[in-house]
Amino acid sequence: MVVIYVDRTRKAEIDLKREISFIINTKAKDPRIGFITVTDTKLSADFKWLDVFVSIMGEEYEINRSLEGLKNCCGFLKKNLLRRLKLKSIPNIRFLYDKSIDTGMRISEILETLDKDK
Repeated sequence: MVVIYVDRTRKAEIDLKREISFIINTKAKDPRIGFITVTDTKLSADFKWLDVFVSIMGEEYEINRSLEGLKNCCGFLKKNLLRRLKLKSIPNIRFLYDKSIDTGMRISEILETLDKDK
């Protein structure tokens, strides 16, 4: 039997990631919010702040527009999270654009062009 230990903070981060992703994709109605994937969450040590890393498809204008829409729906998200999760309080949410997927795609394109040159 394998027992996997997940500390309290990481468990809360995983739960918050799952729920935020669900709420954004099913309940948020802001037209500025485009196709968004929640890639990670990081809770501060005091549980007062939650950094939500998101990947957004589109050009820079669409990315900025989606981030603005997400920023404006933080109250809506907190209200829904309070209903869905059993936490004493919901942390303040900051959305951060995760460039790792863009970087990975760019690296893949470079590797493909190098492979074609051989």
